[in-house]
Amino acid sequence: MTTAARDRAPDATLAPERTERRPVMLVTLDISFDERAVEEAIAAALEANSELLVCLGVTLPVGNANAAARRTMGNPVVRDEIAEIIRSARAAGARAQVIVYNSPRPISATVTVAKTREVGLFVFGPNRKRYGRLRFWSHARTLRRKVDCLFWPLD
Repeated sequence: MTTAARDRAPDATLAPERTERRPVMLVTLDISFDERAVEEAIAAALEANSELLVCLGVTLPVGNANAAARRTMGNPVVRDEIAEIIRSARAAGARAQVIVYNSPRPISATVTVAKTREVGLFVFGPNRKRYGRLRFWSHARTLRRKVDCLFWPLD
């Protein structure tokens, strides 16, 4: 005869709590950053105590074989901006890292970087006036659909 033990919790093993913080990714595609996006990304990284990934996607031309073989580090003005963002993030107490990638399809490369780094918050931060309103909207919509994390801007 078997007896059932009532009032006793089942012997369940709990999964260990994940202590890693998912990074915040601030992205531009070789255009200057929007100041508000930079502030939001740094504040989110500090609040979540996570790493800030400042990413620069550079379009690699494919029409000319010589141009395609030559990879660049992007616009020097944007690189200087990135250095300043890194300095201010580290001064505020956040861990920050720069990622520069060249691709003929920078949007799909950005999605790949976000997925491989397991990003928690994706901040699409090019300057909207210089990037173009329709181009910004189109790229933001594509990125919002393809990345599997929170996305900023929400509009």
